[in-house]
Amino acid sequence: MASTRAFSTSWLLFTSSVVIFATLCAAISPYAPGLSEDFYAKSCPQAAEIVEHYVTKYLKKDSTFAGAFNRLQFHDCWVGGCDGSVLLNSTATNSAEREAHVNFGLRGIKEVDEIKAALEYHCPGVVSCADILIIAARDATVKAGGPWWPVALGRKDASESVDLLADANLPFPVFPFPLLVQNFARKNFSAREMVVLSGAHTIGQTHCNGVLPHLYNFTGGNNATDIDPAMNKGFATFLKKLCPQGNRTNTLFLDSTAGKFDNAYYKNVLAHKGIFITDSTLITNSLGKKLVTSFAKAKSTFFKEFADGMVKMGNLGVLTGSQGEIRKQCQFVN
Repeated sequence: MASTRAFSTSWLLFTSSVVIFATLCAAISPYAPGLSEDFYAKSCPQAAEIVEHYVTKYLKKDSTFAGAFNRLQFHDCWVGGCDGSVLLNSTATNSAEREAHVNFGLRGIKEVDEIKAALEYHCPGVVSCADILIIAARDATVKAGGPWWPVALGRKDASESVDLLADANLPFPVFPFPLLVQNFARKNFSAREMVVLSGAHTIGQTHCNGVLPHLYNFTGGNNATDIDPAMNKGFATFLKKLCPQGNRTNTLFLDSTAGKFDNAYYKNVLAHKGIFITDSTLITNSLGKKLVTSFAKAKSTFFKEFADGMVKMGNLGVLTGSQGEIRKQCQFVN
């Protein structure tokens, strides 16, 4: 009888320890519930390899696609969560996120469709469009010389996409420092994390649409010579040649080493050569300037914190389990 009670007590203590251990592991997991690094290990073990193959193909053709894939993750996750909604087409009764002002010039949709088609061929109905965006952003960053980070998978795709939600959630390229801090705080990101993730502008290209407010009529006085006073005047003259007044569609590189993921972005910002107002504004605040200076000197610190920021971003508003769907084509709901 005594031995039975002793066994029962020991078993209770053991099971309690297991529960506590599992709870602690869940509490310290860097991933949202339902996501795991081995999610497709059995259902589509070649998924990551397929995505990497196509990302490599696109970057060999155009190195600025590294920036495009980074932008897709950010513009997807920041609007309702990482659910692939940024990829959906508009319909006769709805204007999708892609039509939002803040998504002008968004690239990579067709390329994601091609990746999805390959995954559907090998593993039909298994890998979500939302997960493709997460893998592609990581792989593109690494292939451009940037940091690697683990990707947890298992997201489902949303069935709704609204342009007004994109304009209400994403930061516009004219935001000053306080508005950037406020915007990131809504997603539970700190000012430091905002400055870190701004470093994504070290790769890729942009259209003049987001640059023009920097160069013309900065104070709203209808004066073509009225440039952002925080910008290097010689650099402003250079940009005006690339972006004549009124030209929204010309393209230009985001920094001096646009095909390489490095910390040159921060050096450019310190030299008053930020492409967007959101870049230049980082050094108008004492904390922002301190962080920009730090990352300009310490590439390894920037790389580590950027990777952490991308993992954290990938947890935003995910749909898992019975939520959402696995789209057959990324631009259309099933």
